[in-house]
Amino acid sequence: MSANPFNARNDAPVATRIPTGAPDDGATETPSGRPTAIASALSRFRRSEDGSLIIFSLFLLLIMLMVAGMGVDLMRAETSRARLQSTLDRAVLAGASLDQALNSEAVVRDYFNKAGLGTYLTSVTVTQTGTSKKVNATAEMAVNSYFMNLLGINTLSSPAAGQAEESLSDIEISLVLDVSGSMSLTSSATGNTKITDLINAAQEFVYLMQCDPDAVKPFTGTCVVDPNTVSITVVPYAEQVLVGETLFDKFDVTYEHTASSCADFSSSDFSTIALPLAANNAKSIKRTAELDPWSYYYGGSYSRQAFDQNRTCNPDPTRTIVPYSNDYTTLQTKIGNLTPGGNTSIDVAMKWGAALLDPSFQPALASLTTGATPMIDPAFSTRPFAYGRPNTQKVVVLMTDGINTTQFKVKSAYRSGPSPFYRDSSGHLSVYYPGSGGWYYWVDHGSWNKSAESGSTQLTYEQFWQDYNLSFYNIFSWLPYPVDTVNNGAKNTNLAAICGAAKAKGVEIFTLGFETTSASNAIMSSCASSASHHFNVDGSSISSAFASIAREIHELRLTQ
Repeated sequence: MSANPFNARNDAPVATRIPTGAPDDGATETPSGRPTAIASALSRFRRSEDGSLIIFSLFLLLIMLMVAGMGVDLMRAETSRARLQSTLDRAVLAGASLDQALNSEAVVRDYFNKAGLGTYLTSVTVTQTGTSKKVNATAEMAVNSYFMNLLGINTLSSPAAGQAEESLSDIEISLVLDVSGSMSLTSSATGNTKITDLINAAQEFVYLMQCDPDAVKPFTGTCVVDPNTVSITVVPYAEQVLVGETLFDKFDVTYEHTASSCADFSSSDFSTIALPLAANNAKSIKRTAELDPWSYYYGGSYSRQAFDQNRTCNPDPTRTIVPYSNDYTTLQTKIGNLTPGGNTSIDVAMKWGAALLDPSFQPALASLTTGATPMIDPAFSTRPFAYGRPNTQKVVVLMTDGINTTQFKVKSAYRSGPSPFYRDSSGHLSVYYPGSGGWYYWVDHGSWNKSAESGSTQLTYEQFWQDYNLSFYNIFSWLPYPVDTVNNGAKNTNLAAICGAAKAKGVEIFTLGFETTSASNAIMSSCASSASHHFNVDGSSISSAFASIAREIHELRLTQ
């Protein structure tokens, strides 16, 4: 039997096939039918998601490094800018000083050279007049970047700019000084009378303002303040302010008499600064009557006489206002002659101090600068300047040693016109009493009669107040009480109103409380432009306070 080649023996040829369930990943097969190892690995890597957060983290780290680098570069640029600005500020302040004898531009450049920054100064401009100096400067430094150059930013700019100006021109000051009776008392700090300490301090103040703000005692030497740049008006006050007839005539006042020149204001007058001038011709400002409310006994006996030192408006000529002076020696003499006496009206004093700074006063002031011997120097003919005028300071320095006290004002019905008093050539008085059926009381005889003493003429109220005091008037019980009084509370309200009106117009107010109570200091501090504008002083510190105010007014300010 022959053999069959297709039998089922083990060595019989069979078909080649892929085992059931083998993976088909599309790998390239070798001639033997197996995928390569590299292709298989790449395929697995393409499908794997392991390690994807590492890539994102590396990206964030790169961003953080870039931001941190930018911060370093910006910090270096700001440090350089701050150094430039600090040097520039000091340089322009030094260059703008009117006391600076060197060339101002050279001073600025020298500051930068000394600081090793001279190459960065880009411009210096000096603007100077006879009364002011302004210095502008700019600088710029290019700082190389360490990190931002990766972003194409190779340098950062660090600029600086500044301006300083000193001007001693166009300063208008009202120096308002308390000369009430309490100023005769002894200072608890020095043993001098308070008026003595005030005089010394105020005399130094006018020297510092009009001659040399940097002077130290003893005050000698050449004045460095330009002439006619600082006007000072001295306003002494007690119960009233004695304006002086020449100045008073410029205002719209009544003329019941001309023996003294004070004004009675109503409460509404303190809400505004300006006072109407004579051109209005309305007689809207009431002249104070020649009232003496204080005399009673004189020489140990009853006296009917009125005494000037006891009048509400003391006519002592040393107390008159000195308006717009440009001569500190004249002012020192005026201040040195001040004497104390009377009640205290801080509100009335502040009213006059502010009114004489108001631009509405300008026509009156101009008229006082003419003639052979003008009251005010013609250099000040255009003052007071307008509020808000550039390079102009308006300042009130208000000083007191106490509080507002009672002010006496004669009622309108008893200020002028016929009075019930009659006087004969011997000075004998008769007083009419209408309620008695028309009888007259003969004062010097102590009897009642149907007529005045023979040869008597009727006195006006102006004549009566000029010669007789309020105490004498009051002994005639049938006569109406002729006087109104303004007390502390009302006067404090008036003071607050006029201080507020002045500050609203930009007037700078400095106040000094000279050995006063805490309540008085609070009132004065409220009047001042700020808490730092008020000085609580005693006899040993009043001079330094006035000096501090003078130097602050002259203060050199960095304007940019």
